[in-house]
Amino acid sequence: MTCTTCASSEIGGYLRAAVGEVLQCTSCKAVFLSPERHETPAESLYTQEYFTEREGYFFHDGVADGSERERPHIADFRAGLDLIEAHVGPKGSLLDVGCATGSFLSLAKARGWECRGVEVSTFAAAQARERTGCEIFSGKLENAPLGDGTFDAITMWDLLEHLPVPLQGLENARRLLRPSGVLLVNTPNENSLLRGVARLLYRGSGGFITAPVNRLYHHYHLYYFAAETLTRLFQQAGFELVVMKTKPIPMSRGRISAATKVVMKALSVAERLLHAEYELIVLARKPAGAVGRDDARDGAEMPDGAQLPATRTSRRSPASQWRT
Repeated sequence: MTCTTCASSEIGGYLRAAVGEVLQCTSCKAVFLSPERHETPAESLYTQEYFTEREGYFFHDGVADGSERERPHIADFRAGLDLIEAHVGPKGSLLDVGCATGSFLSLAKARGWECRGVEVSTFAAAQARERTGCEIFSGKLENAPLGDGTFDAITMWDLLEHLPVPLQGLENARRLLRPSGVLLVNTPNENSLLRGVARLLYRGSGGFITAPVNRLYHHYHLYYFAAETLTRLFQQAGFELVVMKTKPIPMSRGRISAATKVVMKALSVAERLLHAEYELIVLARKPAGAVGRDDARDGAEMPDGAQLPATRTSRRSPASQWRT
């Protein structure tokens, strides 16, 4: 077994959850589920029930459904689109990979973007077509009939951690982007306070307290990224990092009970103070010319604690609620 991030064979145990063994590459520190978990067909995971059990998040968002009450995650989508437009300009061609039922596409389309989507769930893809009127390919990104160098912007909201080979997903996105086009990725932060507390309880109890890690490490997420690992992955895929920020998780997104949401809201205050918030959001650019892979680190805004320093400061995004 080798690490899909750095190809090292130096892999050890990280923790054991209900989903099985969680591993870590001792070379690049990538965290991932054991390989047999990667073989589950995506179509069997992302069924209609996956989406309908979180009906408020996927269907009653206040954007595509025409209701007046926007869900908290829509503010995240707006901030992400602001970030893209700050570096690309308003409007253009946009591809949302893992578009689910189309909430972000609806928002981008309303702002004047020419939008398309990719979604592995046939149920969600059909919902996205109906709700947005956009062209949606049902299947995996690598199989989508899309031309190289087609898009000004590509988004992956909560997708990268679901992919069996994240590097391949980033490389496919780079291929589809025009020169100087941007990729926005949102993913959980393995170095967040909440995950750190869960691991501390698990390890401090000798593996007896498992409920928190069972909630956070599950069969939907195959990879768990810290800022350093994610930076390395983007560099390998040939991207220039523009911005990497930490941010809280919108409570409307969580697959959790009301009581757990109360606890998470309390923890999110501490996370913000410690700059250890639950999610990472990354904006990366496809180089305009023949730029070396090592130049990908140059100029990127990084979260506190990241170990790849920038040599110059890039423009700050208008999404000021996200920490650098």
